[in-house]
Amino acid sequence: MKSSALPTEAQREKICDLIASAFIELRYLDGEQAHDLAYAFHNLPKEIYGWGTWSVDVTRGRLSYYQTKHSENLGFNYVKAFDLIFGD
Repeated sequence: MKSSALPTEAQREKICDLIASAFIELRYLDGEQAHDLAYAFHNLPKEIYGWGTWSVDVTRGRLSYYQTKHSENLGFNYVKAFDLIFGD
């Protein structure tokens, strides 16, 4: 797995906005979809500050997996928002 440079402060702030959006959406989900959304985000708060290995590609992959799996019931496009932060 290729690690990436840690996010800038501005990027971290935008990631926090994404995490907040996920928490809001979690209030309306249940079961497997709620689990998958939580899984996509659960390591981000620590990874963006250097815990483990930060990788833009791996994080984008987790978000993409969630969106592909639950494409029929998406409330927010996390991949698009993530790409606006880190480019595509």
